[in-house]
Amino acid sequence: MNEFINILKYRLVWLNLLLCVLFAILSYYFFETAAFLFILLSNLFDILGYHFSLIRRSTQLPEKIIIHSYRINQFMYDALLLILIGIEFDWIAALGGWIMKFFGLQDVFYYVFLKEKLPQKWNWMRWTPLGFFKGVLNRNEIVAQAIFGILIALILLTLR
Repeated sequence: MNEFINILKYRLVWLNLLLCVLFAILSYYFFETAAFLFILLSNLFDILGYHFSLIRRSTQLPEKIIIHSYRINQFMYDALLLILIGIEFDWIAALGGWIMKFFGLQDVFYYVFLKEKLPQKWNWMRWTPLGFFKGVLNRNEIVAQAIFGILIALILLTLR
């Protein structure tokens, strides 16, 4: 239990968890908030899975294999999250959350909740819309893309 409390006290992990609980409750009253619940839960998984399990680990396996296996787990978690939020709250809200993730908002949240500076170069974001065409993105491009994803999700939720 002490380890769990230490993890919660680490930077802004407690805030991410608190927002998850708050948005889970709000999602029962306002389906639109489930889109942000998707991002917050996905971010909490990334912080606990990547930051605590991969960065702070010691192993004999090559880095590339470990990260690849984590990305598979992350994709399965996000797919399950999409389905659960769609079933429990609203499919459009689930889609809105996935859109925001696809446009890089969750990766920006990762750095915000860990109180770390956003990197200048984002070479792992090749799977995003802008990254697909450009490859390596800079900080301004990733922030603009994340804002654009929020706008698309909000328009989608509003038009519902």
